Amino acid sequence: MRDMVKMGLILLLITAVSGLVLGVTNSMTEGIIMERALENDRASLEELLGEADSFEPVEGAEIDNVSMVRDVFAGREGDTVIGYAIKLAPNGYGGEIEMMVGITNDEISGVEILSQTETPGLGSKITEPDYTDRFSGLSADGDVSVDAISGATVSSDAVVNGVNTAVSLYQDFLKN
Repeated sequence: MRDMVKMGLILLLITAVSGLVLGVTNSMTEGIIMERALENDRASLEELLGEADSFEPVEGAEIDNVSMVRDVFAGREGDTVIGYAIKLAPNGYGGEIEMMVGITNDEISGVEILSQTETPGLGSKITEPDYTDRFSGLSADGDVSVDAISGATVSSDAVVNGVNTAVSLYQDFLKN
C-alpha cells in the first residue's frame, strides 16, 4: 500500500512539473507564433489587394455570425477602401481549408489557400495557381462557379463554397 501511494505521488509530481514546463513554454512562444501568423496574413493581403498601402480589421456582429469566416480586412489606399480580403475556413475532404479571398471593384481579385490537409496529389491541387487563378476576375455580384478538379470534387466544392460565402458577405455587409 505504501509503495502505491509513493508511486502515485511521484507520478503526480512528474505530471505537475511537465504541465508547468509546457505552460511556460507556451506563454513564451505565443507572441512569436502570433507574429508569424500575422506576417503570413500580411503577405496574402498584399498579394490579393496589391494596390492597398494599409490594412485594417473589419469587425461587427454581422461578420461574426457568418459561418466559416475567420477575419475580414479592409485594404486602404490613403483614406479610400479599395477592397476587402476575407479569411475563411470551409471544410474539405481532409479537414478545414484555410483560405483568403480578395474582392475589389465588385470582382474577385484572387483566392489564396493558406493551409490545407487534403489528399496529396488530388485534393492538394486546390493550392495550385492553375486552380486558384480560375476565380480571378469573376464577378462578385452572385454565386461563383468554376469547374471542379477531377478526383477532388469535395475539396474543389469546399473552395467554391468559401468563395461564395465571401461574396455573400461582401454583397450583404461590406459593399456599402
